[in-house]
Amino acid sequence: MRTIVRLGLIAPLVSLIVAASAQRTITYTVQPGDSLYLIARKHGLRLPDLLKVNNLRNPHALQVGDQIKIPVQGTATAQRMAQPAAPASGWAEINKDRINIRTAPSTDARRITLVDRWTKVRVLGRQGDWSRIRLQSGAIGWVLSKYLSPTKPPQTRQVTTRSSSRKPASRTAHASASRTERGERKLTASEKPKTADAPAVANAQPAPVRRALGYLGARYRYGGSGSRGFDCSGFTAYIYRQHGISLPHNSAAQYRVGKPVSRSELRPGDLVFFRTRGRRISHVGIYIGDGKFVHASSARGRVRVDTLDSGYYHQRYVGARRISK
Repeated sequence: MRTIVRLGLIAPLVSLIVAASAQRTITYTVQPGDSLYLIARKHGLRLPDLLKVNNLRNPHALQVGDQIKIPVQGTATAQRMAQPAAPASGWAEINKDRINIRTAPSTDARRITLVDRWTKVRVLGRQGDWSRIRLQSGAIGWVLSKYLSPTKPPQTRQVTTRSSSRKPASRTAHASASRTERGERKLTASEKPKTADAPAVANAQPAPVRRALGYLGARYRYGGSGSRGFDCSGFTAYIYRQHGISLPHNSAAQYRVGKPVSRSELRPGDLVFFRTRGRRISHVGIYIGDGKFVHASSARGRVRVDTLDSGYYHQRYVGARRISK
């Protein structure tokens, strides 16, 4: 009789525990570039917190579209934990894909460019729900603050004067004129940084990286290597061609150029390579620091920033090359 009573008490207790657990989780859909660590950080959790509520056969093999349970205390808590508050000033990172950067703090204002997740910007100020930002290319615009998360400053090179000091002024002028004749996009007056801001922008990244980031949002075009669009190797070849370096228009061929670089020694401006189709090298981008790279993405149809630290490209990373004259 005593055993029957105990079983009768245990069953409802287990049901209550299961029900309570179900009430304390929400579902998150895995996005490109996600890892369990990044998902946990995004929701203010520790990695073990996620592992406890998810029965994952291989936590390192997340697929885009997978459903992950997020332990929370309620809807209000989930909303608070969804994204860290946007900073009022300093460096921030775009936390969603296909975000418009506009000329004024209004959804009716003209769009300057389209940026994706992982893109780093400098927050210059706030106005209501909007933040005034400066892209690493130097362009200044406005974005809704909810799309910004605080981050570290971009990685910089300690030596930046060698390449700039040996670049002849005539070559710079000629390259600028050629770009104008080809009709490539130039910054408007509203996009250009103020003179006082220029030194900080100039020292932030090496010249090829700054130029590459200036094409964020440019469309992907198979075989393209110019103002009408780029494929991956066409983009890297184009960027370095503007700095007097000729690269073949093929990712596997570019992997045979320059000096091999280990993952731990990557510097902004290095080319990073991937196997995205079979066993041969089939994709290339330009490392920009802090585990990120800029590339022409066929899947997303434009030039964008992605991460090497997790997700799709982390799994397919092959190696890197340092390109110099």
